[in-house]
Order: sequence, then C-alpha cells, then structure tokens
Amino acid sequence: MKQTRRSGWLAVLLALSVAAAGGCTPDAEVSQPQEQGARSAVPPAGEYAPKLQENRLVYEKDQPGSVVHLYITVTEDNLTAERPMTWAELNRIANEADSTAERKLNVIVQEGTDQGPQKGMFGYGTSEPNASITLRGKSSIRAPQKSYKIKLFDNAGYWRDQRTINLNKHASDFTRLRNKLSFDYFKQLPDITSLRTQFVHLHVRDLTSGRAQAPFEDYGLYTQIEQPNKSFLRTHGLDPYGHLYKASNFEFFRYPDKLKTADDPAYDKQAFESVLEINGSNDHAKLLRMLDDVNDMSQDFDDVFDRHFDRDNFLTWMAANILMDNVDTSTQNFFLYSPLNAEKWYFLPWDYDGAFGYYGGPGGDPRERSLWQRGIQNYWGSMVANRFFKNPQNVEQLVAKVRELRAIINPENTRRMIETYKPVVSAYIRREPDIRYLPGRVDLYEQELERIIHLPVENEQAFIASLQAPMPYFLGDVEQANGTLTFRWGMSYDLQGDELTYRFQLAKEPSFARPLVDRDGLKGTSLVLNGIGKGHYFWRVTVKDAKGHIMTAFDNFFDENGSVYHGVRDFYVN
Repeated sequence: MKQTRRSGWLAVLLALSVAAAGGCTPDAEVSQPQEQGARSAVPPAGEYAPKLQENRLVYEKDQPGSVVHLYITVTEDNLTAERPMTWAELNRIANEADSTAERKLNVIVQEGTDQGPQKGMFGYGTSEPNASITLRGKSSIRAPQKSYKIKLFDNAGYWRDQRTINLNKHASDFTRLRNKLSFDYFKQLPDITSLRTQFVHLHVRDLTSGRAQAPFEDYGLYTQIEQPNKSFLRTHGLDPYGHLYKASNFEFFRYPDKLKTADDPAYDKQAFESVLEINGSNDHAKLLRMLDDVNDMSQDFDDVFDRHFDRDNFLTWMAANILMDNVDTSTQNFFLYSPLNAEKWYFLPWDYDGAFGYYGGPGGDPRERSLWQRGIQNYWGSMVANRFFKNPQNVEQLVAKVRELRAIINPENTRRMIETYKPVVSAYIRREPDIRYLPGRVDLYEQELERIIHLPVENEQAFIASLQAPMPYFLGDVEQANGTLTFRWGMSYDLQGDELTYRFQLAKEPSFARPLVDRDGLKGTSLVLNGIGKGHYFWRVTVKDAKGHIMTAFDNFFDENGSVYHGVRDFYVN
C-alpha cells in the first residue's frame, strides 16, 4: 500500500544520505524535496475562512436499521452496443486496470419491497435503461462478490437527491457494518462532514444471459454510500462551486510533472487524477498555491498550515481515524474540499470498511499490519503531517482532540448503534448468498461485534503509547559500483528528542533468521559494504530510541506466496 510513496521521498534520501550522520534528533531538520513547479499567482487579500459546518438536516430521514430493496435489470441492448458486454463479463473483471469507464452496462434501476418493484417508488414502470452500472473498488474488485457504482441518466431524476448510487458489498468486512458505523459516527462529530448511508437488498435480473424471462436473483446485502460530488456539496449546505478532490495517491508533495493548471499545454487529466481525482472545480490554481507553500521549507509551517487548513477540521479527521483505527487514510480514502472564495482546505472522510479493528478480525490478518500503522507514524509520509507534528504543541492538540472525541466515540455509543444494525445485518449474513462468501465463521459474529465495541478505548491507549516510538522512513535503492554496495535510508525522528541509533542487517532470506551482516548502534543513515558475492539479498534497517522503542522502515517485501515482511527491501548483485 505505501510503496507508492517512494517517488516523492527518494529525493529526500539523496539529499540526506551524507548529512544524516550528524544526528537524528528533532533539532536536525529534515530537508524535504521542494519539487519546483510553476508557482501560481498570489491570491487576493481576502480573509474569507468559514468553519466547516454542514447542514445536518440532510440526515433527518435516515433510518439506520432499515433496508431498501433495489431492483436492477441488465437490459438486452448491451448485447448490441458499440462495445457489447454481458453482466457475466462485467463480473468476471478481477483487476483494477481492466475496470475502465468503458466497461459499463445499461440498466433499469427500480425501488420496491421484498415483493418486487412497487408503484409510487423510484423507476416503477420504466421499460428502458435509466442508468449505467460499473464495478467499483480497488482491491475489492478481486472479491467474488462485487461492489457497484450506478449513475442515473439525466432524464431519470434523482434517487434520494443523488444521481450516483454506490453499492458496497464490503466483502472482506466480516461484520458488514464498519462503514455504516463510521459514517453514523461522523454525523455526530463537529468540524467534519459525513455521508448518507443505507442498507440495501440488491436484486438483479440479467437479460444479457439469453434468458428472456430471467427472474430477479438475490444478491444479498449491500451498503449504499453517498458520493461526494457537486450534488453532495449542495445538499450538505457546502459550496457547490467549490473545489473537491479525492486522494488517489496523494501525500501533499508538489508533483510538478502531474499536477498542472488546466490551461497548461502539458496538462494531462489522466496523470493529474493518478494523484487527485477531480470532483469539483477544474480551476487548480488554488490547489497548486497550497502545495507550493506546503513544500516551501523556507516558510514557518504553522503559518502555512493556518493559511491553508483549518486546525479543528484536520485534528478531528486525524483523531477520528485514530479512534476508529482506519489506517488506510494516509495516501487515499479522503477528500479535500475548499469553498470557491476561500483559501482554506478541509479534509472529508471516505471509505471506512477497514476501520474498527479490521486487521484483527476475520477477513483481516494482524501480520499484515506494519508497526508504523498507528497514530502519527501512519501519516509521517505525508508532507502536511510530517511538518505539522514536528511542533510539540500540535502533538498536544492532537492528544487533546483524541480525548475530546472519545466522549462521543465510546463503547456505550458503539453498542447502541450496533444493536440498531444487528437485526438487519445478522439476518443477511446467515443466509445465501452472503453466508457463502463470509470471511469468517458465522458463529463468531457476535464475538466480533463485541470486540469492535471496546476498540475505541484500546485505540486511544495504543495511540498514546505510539507517541514514544520513533518515526518511520524509507530505504533507498542500493548503489552498486566496482564491487562496493552503498545502502542509504531516511532519517528517523523522535517526538521527545531522544537520541536515535540504527541497526542494519543483510540476509539471503527475508526472515533474517541467519543474517550475513548485523551492525547495531549506527548513528548515520548510510553504510558501505564490500565483498558481497552474486545473488539475491534482503536488507532492513530498524531504529531505536534511548528508551528502547523500535520502529521499522515504511517498506514492505512480499514473497511469491503473498507473505509480507515489514521494513524489508530486496536487491540482486549480478
């Protein structure tokens, strides 16, 4: 997941490799890459900086314990389309690269009851396609039960004030309620937005199968998640003319080769959206101004932060992620929003099916979680978090925000909310088709819910403990010249200013059961070795502070069986 960070941070290693030997304490300022791009014009001297305050009347009609029945008919015209495709072919897609915008089908969307589409409900009586359907998700696209994105045609109107209907199966979430629980919590938190969610029982009739009288088939339980877009901004009382970006692989570097203004002759929308997906205004000048300042190491970062961001919003987003334990939020799974006439940017949440102890439950694997995937360490690769939390007062503000939100995100409220969802979810996971693909034994379901209930307390305690550990870093590419190997790694950082030392190990296998080289107590961030013969090697560097707290590098190595080795890189000597 974090390997995509490498391009931005390798430049840091090159700049620091020699100078790092001088020390590893907070007093040694890390020189980050200032990737130059065309600096945008200075903004006008306006001071419009509203607090993020959504219109929460939008949630008035929410019924957390209810189920909506949606009926999807995959129409025959898909067989004679310019790019013919069947429902079966769409659902056979198992790679994100194959799930392109062109791989879509026309469908009829109708709402009803458990008896079928009903008069007076959305789409009743419709005989022609009123929407298109595609697969959604990244890693989840490999699951046997797919998730879908439905886009209603303009003449179809709106379903619950929405034109995009996201239907998430949450195939790897044993509980099937983590996303809904999270967004129902966000509705209660200040200085942040939430999303409307709804349990959906999906029924699909496939007329591309060759069966003219095909019945509706039961696809089980889904969670519908509102799509952040211009319609979302309008209905939530935000600025529909504003800027809205979804993080695809974004850590607040400048990315000058990809992020450009739309009128730049070299502008490439596909390249832009590999970093940030555009969901609002196409005027990117304000975004680039912010990134220029964030990456300008000559500016005081607290001044930069307060100019471009809202503290309460950022700290709330961070604290909620910590208490909900959603670690997959450092490079993706969040939106950036800015009103048209304001300079500030706000973090909006997105995708929390990996929250509330996912790694420790059925469907997850605790061994896949890196040591650094906790608290501030999890965000240390982001330029904003990296610079912001070097100020001890900002760390104290985060601790205070975590404790403030724990009054809301607590076992009592979690139990009450889960008891609302349980009659719905428990019934569906115990029958076809969902029980067939459930990633855990159904008799352990109640036990998993009970575990989730107590996690916010454990997550707060784990966060406080994590503040004592050093920060993670990246391992550089091994330099080979004339039989000499040069290893470089990034400089760690300790929030308490403790002295840091590194341990370097080299081995022929990723478990390091029999290391060939083991050097401890290193003060610098590079090492030179000679006399290493040809072959395949593995190396790692761990860091330790004066109190014995240890941290690994960001890097992960995956073997041919998919097993992960944290903090490890491999290389070949030819």
